[in-house]
Amino acid sequence: MSDNSFNSSKNFNDPFGFQINKNETKKDNQIQSDNEEITNLEPPQYASLDSDNPSSQIDFEPSEGAEIVEWEQEAKKFQDLYLRTLADAENSRRRMQKEREDTIKMACNGLIKELLPNFDNLYLALDYVNPEDKAAKNLAEGVRMTLKGCLDALANHGLKEIPAERGQSFDPNVHEALGQEKDPSLPDMTVSRVVNRGYNLWDRLLRPAKVMVVKN
Repeated sequence: MSDNSFNSSKNFNDPFGFQINKNETKKDNQIQSDNEEITNLEPPQYASLDSDNPSSQIDFEPSEGAEIVEWEQEAKKFQDLYLRTLADAENSRRRMQKEREDTIKMACNGLIKELLPNFDNLYLALDYVNPEDKAAKNLAEGVRMTLKGCLDALANHGLKEIPAERGQSFDPNVHEALGQEKDPSLPDMTVSRVVNRGYNLWDRLLRPAKVMVVKN
């Protein structure tokens, strides 16, 4: 047979001059068929999360949900404890600051109390000065100025005189009654005479004013 003869069992001539093997053609056809089957496979169906359909939602395990609730309760408890501790610390800070300020303010409390009787004696001496005696009058003026200077200096440290005048209503909160006396010109339970002046140290009562009260 010639070289251009057709081989029916294995090969045949391509019109364009290429020699094709039948067995290879069968393999190519088989691969193509398999690819078509793979391509035609439908993708697997996955469960969709539908918010309108509760049955499609993923359910957590009951133990997991209970654990979350427990942790939330623990977090709230510790947050409340933190806020309470913070408030207690702030209150303690303010209380200590106020106590420190009060301690500084009242540091001269004892000293002023010891000076008050001396001021009382000076006031008493001024009451007995004879106004007709010129020398005594000048001396009294010097004593009065000295006494005022001392009280002004103590006023810078919180000392303040309690109002107590003749005819003023008796106030047991700031007045101390030493006795009663008749005075037809004044109504009952009013101050007839001031024996010793009273004082406040800042906002605290240092000594009440000692007075005589009218009782007709």
